Amino acid sequence: MSDVGTEPSLISDAAQSSQQPSSASPTPSSDPEAASPLRPSAPPPPNLRATIAEACGLALVSCLLGSIPAGLRVARAGGSFVGGLVVAAAIVLPLLAAAISMSKAAGRGFRMVTGLRVGRSTAAVIALWIGLMAPVLMVLGGLLKEKTNHRGLGGATFGVLGLFVAAGSLAVAYRLVEAARRLVERGLTPRLVAGGLAAVGVVPTVLASIPLLRGHDDSPHAPLVTAALIDGVLFIVAGAVAVTYDVGERARHAARRFGAIAAGAWLVLGALWLSLSPALAAALRTGGGLAAALVGGLERWTDRDGDGHGAHFGGRDCDEGDPRVHPGAQDVSADGVDQDCDGVDGVVVPGARPAAHAQAHVEPTPAAAQDQAPAPAPVAASKPSIVLVTLDTVRADHTSAYGYAQPTTPRLASLAAQGALFSHAYAPASDTQRALMPLFSAVPWHDTPKSNKEWPILRDEAETLAERMKAAGYRTAFVSSFTWMGREKGFGQGFDSFSEVFRDEHPERGVTGPLAVRAARAEVEKAKADPRPLFLWVHLFDAHEQYRRHDGFSFGRGDKGAYDSEIGFVDKQLGDLVDAVDASALKDNVAIIVHGSQGEGFGEHDVSGHGKELYEEMVRVPLVVRLTGAPAGLKVAGRAVSTLDIVPTILELAGAAAPAIGVSLGPALRGAALERAPVQLRNGRRASVIDYPMKLIVVRRDKKERLLLFDLAADPREERDLSSERAEDLKRLRALIEPDPTPKRD
Repeated sequence: MSDVGTEPSLISDAAQSSQQPSSASPTPSSDPEAASPLRPSAPPPPNLRATIAEACGLALVSCLLGSIPAGLRVARAGGSFVGGLVVAAAIVLPLLAAAISMSKAAGRGFRMVTGLRVGRSTAAVIALWIGLMAPVLMVLGGLLKEKTNHRGLGGATFGVLGLFVAAGSLAVAYRLVEAARRLVERGLTPRLVAGGLAAVGVVPTVLASIPLLRGHDDSPHAPLVTAALIDGVLFIVAGAVAVTYDVGERARHAARRFGAIAAGAWLVLGALWLSLSPALAAALRTGGGLAAALVGGLERWTDRDGDGHGAHFGGRDCDEGDPRVHPGAQDVSADGVDQDCDGVDGVVVPGARPAAHAQAHVEPTPAAAQDQAPAPAPVAASKPSIVLVTLDTVRADHTSAYGYAQPTTPRLASLAAQGALFSHAYAPASDTQRALMPLFSAVPWHDTPKSNKEWPILRDEAETLAERMKAAGYRTAFVSSFTWMGREKGFGQGFDSFSEVFRDEHPERGVTGPLAVRAARAEVEKAKADPRPLFLWVHLFDAHEQYRRHDGFSFGRGDKGAYDSEIGFVDKQLGDLVDAVDASALKDNVAIIVHGSQGEGFGEHDVSGHGKELYEEMVRVPLVVRLTGAPAGLKVAGRAVSTLDIVPTILELAGAAAPAIGVSLGPALRGAALERAPVQLRNGRRASVIDYPMKLIVVRRDKKERLLLFDLAADPREERDLSSERAEDLKRLRALIEPDPTPKRD
């Protein structure tokens, strides 16, 4: 972009050249750089103050136009359109003003490199290029995400096709600008042509954004990210148009006189409105977009106590000196402290309005339905309430309950001391889908009715664990902290209450544990008025990547230290939930089952994360059960078990028929010997069988097998392959590997 104050616009330049008489003698160039310094008519370049003021004026107008979508989103989220427009424009204004100022300052140097005749036409081509390329890339990305299940293939396809889109858009933009010049030379109004170019740059992006914002992305935050990208494109195009469009000397003079004052006043108005209106701040974040992303970053920047919430820029943290006090924290009644910053100490009273982003989405039963609902079926007094807690991505050997050197899980260890700890418990796979969906469907992964997407939908024909529990006379409730495990994906089948706390806080960018515990406590409190036993399933996601460090949970540096901090924080949430259960009407007859979904690797076998390999760090998980009246302090160490065994265990406690999945852990909970076949694991081309202490891993590649044999008692880190030394064990375990079942199709 070039200097607005000294260089004619691309359109007016063409108009002037078309009106000059043809002559053999050279005519003075309209570019001031090419004009003679002795010409008295050449206007002096504006000083720095005038340049900045003009940039502020242009940026303000551009921000007002670019913030219209943000205002509409805020209005749709329950806020004020005018307020959303004012605040969104104020947030982006400093960035756009700085960009325009730098483009003006760099104009002369840019022309020295590219030639004196390169001016605003270059900026117009760039702006038009972005405006044409962005919607095509948006549509291409949306189509690939919808049609391609393989991430690597989709990403590579997008990269290759994106290069062709970028090159083609640049060529089209250049041709359009050249065509615009010719139209002006033929007498068409320059400003009309410039307005047409601006429409060509903006309208496709707006049209492409509509289906994207209404798309079917699994993540509830995908529309927010899409809105931010669209806003960014609109602001870039608006700023480029402001630089290239010939606004006229009168408008430019007004911008130099009043631009800085108007921009400063707008900034103050936007900051005050954002700070004084919590409803507007909440609506802005709900609507998403570039302004919401920027204000969220500014709020986190003011977070001094490390609890993930700030006190400024729309943040509602009411005590920046105490990390235990913030929106979404668990509020203790009658202690004189408003821990969740909702204006009330303890449970929110009727009519009180808690912070918008601290509410859990609990869907109550309509009053009419309550009046017509049949009386609960009589339930035997021996049936215990059951609380199942899933610790997402928590590996066993990083919990102090399983001997980890760092004191990461004192509450889990305390729960184990009151019940039973299974030393060698395994997830059926290391990816979330295969590890958790069978617990919902109550049948193995390959028998589960589901779609074929990467994150599959649970079909209605599944007879879920919750449906079986409901038929057994239980009140059922689920608290989900992860976007995939939502009602839209079929996981709500059989649950009387279904809370999706991920709708209030992004599970991979924020903290959902306190919100989940808060929703779970609300379900526990309902036991006072409902005679049925409760089946409550709570999913705690916070230990999953991205890792956050939590105040009071410092266990080392690097990713491992941050991961351990997450585990410590999750353990604290578990303890809060157990305390709530023990203080409720459920305390006299309740089973609490805690398990990890799968583990997490940190390069132990040159692999990090989870989802592919079947090594111990990725599949061995904690499993602790506390049952009222059962022996305490049990440690089941002689046999491997599976988290799939949780399903028949729960159904046995409920007096319901057990499905063909897993083995009930009931005998072990009563102190008896547990009879169980070796545990089977499978992850795509990898399979494993564990007959503790021996473990076999089978890796299939190109119809060939690689066999890895480990003695877990002597080599718990799986560092020594015994496949060439213990042929009998290798043969015996290989014979136990079940054939790869053919997955069911749609």
